[in-house]
Amino acid sequence: MNDPTPEIPISLIRGGSFYWVQEKARLIRPNTWDLQKRLPFAIAIAWLPLLVLSFVHGGFRDLHAVLVDYRVYARIFVAIPLLLIGQITMEVRFRVMSQHFLDANVVRIKDLPRFREIMEKARRLRDAKLPEVLAIVVVYAQASYFLESGRMRYASWAIESGSNSITAAGYYSILVAHALFLGLLLLALWKWAIWVYVLRQISRLNLHLDATNGDLNGGLGFLGEVPRSFVPVVLAISAVIGATWRSQILAGQLTVTSLYWSAGLLAVLILLVFFLPLALFAPKLLREKREGNLKYGTLQHLHSLQFREKWTEHRNEHIEELLGNPDLSSLADLSTSFKNVEDMIIFPFRKSAVIALLLALAFPMIPVVTTQIPLKELIKDLFQAIH
Repeated sequence: MNDPTPEIPISLIRGGSFYWVQEKARLIRPNTWDLQKRLPFAIAIAWLPLLVLSFVHGGFRDLHAVLVDYRVYARIFVAIPLLLIGQITMEVRFRVMSQHFLDANVVRIKDLPRFREIMEKARRLRDAKLPEVLAIVVVYAQASYFLESGRMRYASWAIESGSNSITAAGYYSILVAHALFLGLLLLALWKWAIWVYVLRQISRLNLHLDATNGDLNGGLGFLGEVPRSFVPVVLAISAVIGATWRSQILAGQLTVTSLYWSAGLLAVLILLVFFLPLALFAPKLLREKREGNLKYGTLQHLHSLQFREKWTEHRNEHIEELLGNPDLSSLADLSTSFKNVEDMIIFPFRKSAVIALLLALAFPMIPVVTTQIPLKELIKDLFQAIH
């Protein structure tokens, strides 16, 4: 007998021109991610020429300025490695979540051809060249804006002291190191967009949901774990933004209090981006909950009437059967099922995933806060708040 739920889902990460270039360069193999090769290579490309160019231009003075610039470290040693790690977390989570639609029979057997079509479309989107070309255009358009905005003037190693022109090290930092970070970030967001497409198409199928499911999401609770795969991406974004804010605070351009609204808006935006797509399933879950309340409410009522008639109104006739009688557990089981229906949530999210993303966003911001509030006082205030 054939397996009714074959493995259909494909990788949303292992494809596209950038991935194939890495394969050709033997930086990555089909069944592994080879981080032991890719991480040192990416850091070396972004870091070593920057050191050489800064030293050639300004000697040990510029070299020292680069070595103590935490914005450079935030991009090269934190954000870029995290985005490479994020490719693995996205790959694993997307595969597991997609396959679970089949393994748990959430997608009905008759809809398997349509499910296969959705996955094949996702594969074509993954391998499309146009999104990657657009990513390159966006990267260097943003780099051009960065160069013209004058933001580099706060890095002494990137600006000529007399003419205020950008040094070779400054150009390299923007056109290579920053471009690599932004390119990896845009690729991660493109993979997220493909996943949103997959969710949208699957949400249109006649899914096999069950309002009594113990996950309280009709069987879709596993989707609430998907945003957790973006924790490395959020950490990378927060590290770069936090380094920029810290620099601006120390330069007297900003204060910590002036960033409250920006930080709050960033947190809301992150949660909306990674959790709002789950609302695609809300209409189906709402319908399942309404139908479940009616069906299981009727069933529980009929069962309760029969139970009352047998065990209260005609108790003496069945008194010898009371001990260990399955009627008692049957009533309890049915009540539990009905309570699951009543407690069902029509938005399949997990609080733990929300907390994970918020912590990933907040942790790199600690150096920003400590520019005006000493770390010792900050920890003391946190303990006082807890107690």
